Amino acid sequence: MDNIAKALGLEPIDVDIDIDIDKLFKEHGLQNFDSMISKEECIKRNSEIVNCDRCNVSGNRPNMIRWHFENCKTVIRKCEYCNNNIPRQGIKDSQYNDKKYCNRKCYMQSKKGLLAINMTPEVKEKLSIYGKSQSSIRSERLKKNKPWEARWGFKCD
Repeated sequence: MDNIAKALGLEPIDVDIDIDIDKLFKEHGLQNFDSMISKEECIKRNSEIVNCDRCNVSGNRPNMIRWHFENCKTVIRKCEYCNNNIPRQGIKDSQYNDKKYCNRKCYMQSKKGLLAINMTPEVKEKLSIYGKSQSSIRSERLKKNKPWEARWGFKCD
């Protein structure tokens, strides 16, 4: 047993090299080795070539579905405010997918229409009560911990 296994507390596993393949296939619901997909069938299945409609890149179907179609560089997003194309220059793909506006001006214009909080007397009172409760919680915590005693060595009561 090696040092890493000892340090991790792992026990060695005895592997039975004489595995009955037919028994193994039956345990997993397969009849025999012939029912498994052969290498030729896998190659035939994965050899179907597809083209991207946007950029005409071609590749085998599984890889194109997995890697290309959602991440095609020619996909252009539209601005939510002005409906113009969002430029792709100098932006990573992950950042481009998160962008909603074409520039700062559209972003600020979209925020203009939102109303600010209306400061009615009820809202002011709730905010002041919340602020007072938070400040009292902080002061109680400071009184309890007393960090100045440990740092400067004097007591304040």
